[in-house]
Amino acid sequence: MTTQPPFPLLRITLPAEANWRTLTWFAFDASGQLAAQGDGPLSNLPTHDALELVLPARRISAYKLTLPLQEKKHLDLLITQAMEDRLLGDKTDAYYVAGPPNGSARMVWVCSRCWLEAQLLCLSAATLIPLRIFPEYELLPSVPDATVCALTNDGYVFRTTEGDIGIVDTQATISLLTGKPETQLVPDLYLRPSPASFCNMLTGRLGHFRKKTFDPRTWRRSAFMLAIAAFLLLFGNLIHWRQLENREVKLQHEIRQTFATTFPGTPIIDPLLQWESKMREQASPFNGDALDAVLTLAAKLNAPIHPRRIESRDGIIRLTLTDTEVAQFKEPLNSVGSPESSPAESGMTLLLFRTAR
Repeated sequence: MTTQPPFPLLRITLPAEANWRTLTWFAFDASGQLAAQGDGPLSNLPTHDALELVLPARRISAYKLTLPLQEKKHLDLLITQAMEDRLLGDKTDAYYVAGPPNGSARMVWVCSRCWLEAQLLCLSAATLIPLRIFPEYELLPSVPDATVCALTNDGYVFRTTEGDIGIVDTQATISLLTGKPETQLVPDLYLRPSPASFCNMLTGRLGHFRKKTFDPRTWRRSAFMLAIAAFLLLFGNLIHWRQLENREVKLQHEIRQTFATTFPGTPIIDPLLQWESKMREQASPFNGDALDAVLTLAAKLNAPIHPRRIESRDGIIRLTLTDTEVAQFKEPLNSVGSPESSPAESGMTLLLFRTAR
């Protein structure tokens, strides 16, 4: 069993009626050609990479406004003021988006905000997140010196050479409205490629319904700052390593000089190891730790004594022997350094050897 790969683009035409049950969809391949089409509920829509919604013309109004070139925040204010004089009914429900400029003129698309939000909520509940939304009119091509029209689900939509648009029930009505006897019929309007320049109505207050796409331009500044920070960090580490290296070289030089001054005439190979060796050579045999001092004393005594207690601290070794052993090994004991003797417990003598020099 093979799984159908997702279509690169899925186009849905929203019905004008509110309580729809099924949707008409068109799936396109990577070259923009129609790959499949059908009708069905939201749960049966094919998998896709990008989703675009086509709004019905009967749900859209269009106003051509002549506006000066302004920044977006100033342009929105001008459009709001201009639309307040043109809109009838409840203005709080009006959702309008300005299209791209055409000279000094802009087409402003208006629809019911509540209706459009309800459609987007239905799609969102089915985990369908659109990438763009535009009216049916945007699929009509711009043909010089000709009025174009196309048959839709609700009638004939048309666009004049001046950019005026509308929807009528019959094609003959277009000639009566425009005063031009001939109109150019565009077949299969919903199969036309997505317009190169169009008004995406999924902006502003409805932008949270929009599918998030990765735009490298939004990360360009962050990437640049990150690269600078990484360079500064690397440069700082290199300086720090260089300072440590210089400090190590300077310290080694000072050690060599100190060793040469302390032990003149000695060839210098590794001053640290040689220094430690010289210190061991010059050290007294009793300058080791307590155990070393006791072992050194035992080697010098060379007598089979059996001390009852041995203490070694601060260069002094205390041996507790029996009086018999003290009398028997008097000469070996005195040969080590004439220890001081004092009585201990009954039958015992404490001998004190001073090992520190």
